[in-house]
Amino acid sequence: MQHPRSHDTSGQLVSEKKDCCDSANTDSGFLSGHNLNTSGIISSSETFPEPDLPRSGTGATAPAPIVKQSCATHPDTDSGMIPDAEIDSSNYGIIDICERFDRLMKRDWMKCYQQDELGETSLHLAVYEGNHEFISRLTANVPRQFLNIQNDCAQTALHLAVLMDQPRIVRQLLQAGTNQTIRDANGNTALHLACGHGKVASAKELLTPLNSAELQQGIANVSQDLELWNYDGKTCVHLAAEAGSIDILRYLIDAGADINSKEGKSGLSALHISIERGNEVLANFLLDECPRISLEAVTYAGLTAYQLALIQDKRILVNDLTKRGAEQISAPESDIDSDSDDELINNYYGTNAFSATFQGLSVIDVS
Repeated sequence: MQHPRSHDTSGQLVSEKKDCCDSANTDSGFLSGHNLNTSGIISSSETFPEPDLPRSGTGATAPAPIVKQSCATHPDTDSGMIPDAEIDSSNYGIIDICERFDRLMKRDWMKCYQQDELGETSLHLAVYEGNHEFISRLTANVPRQFLNIQNDCAQTALHLAVLMDQPRIVRQLLQAGTNQTIRDANGNTALHLACGHGKVASAKELLTPLNSAELQQGIANVSQDLELWNYDGKTCVHLAAEAGSIDILRYLIDAGADINSKEGKSGLSALHISIERGNEVLANFLLDECPRISLEAVTYAGLTAYQLALIQDKRILVNDLTKRGAEQISAPESDIDSDSDDELINNYYGTNAFSATFQGLSVIDVS
């Protein structure tokens, strides 16, 4: 998948030339506050090339390699981290602070985490390209908050790895310590996206804890909240049911997800969703392979799965539910007046002008 970027005539990303004082959008927050005092150090000394980014033109020149220098081997070198005391000091004006930030952003290793006009870093771009080797270099020996930088859609590199269907990169990022609980602009974690888009391999990686060989110093397995709603009121179970992904539902159930959980808007469970969408295969999976499935769970409207199947005239599903022991309750009568909108308007306002008979134009005598 190509992700076009803008370059100037020298081949340098236009976004890399933006001064951090030019726009309020430049600082995403990862250089703010206590993050400036992180103890993370770049400890390797190696040539650090830019990824082979897609070009909008054919004549662009590749950017020069970036040298990743070791702070440990150069004691006189500023680490690039600005103490909070200096930022808060009244001895520095806004111009002084901006200049110090500008020098910080020009450091070689920091350039890889400078955000472009879309809020993306070299790590985001490397995910687009599927560049495993470059991702390994980018994620080695850097403060972990840099791995969690979000673009303008609030997506981290982990979100993009899921959307690009790159399970190997998903695992790389997890091993590096990427935070998988971060939400995007729609309230989706990386696991929400994997479930909603049917990315089975990525969902498996996200739900599989890191083993002892994969765990690095300071990195621990973080349990995920499988009952977390996104901003649309849906958990991973609901998204997987909507996508019809039985494999992902199996992984979620094995990880301890509640198969009977209700989504936030209508109170639908996975079984209700399968009936609403007429997905007989999914419904049979839930009825046959999920012993904890609740046949009598009701929506916020008080409808069981059996009643919903009756209302939607899903006769095959009605029979399947009956065979599995669902209580045969008739659908509730609608409390909505059967009058049409036009009838309601006519009763209130009189004859609808739009439905009145047109009498034609009257003749005007101009003599």
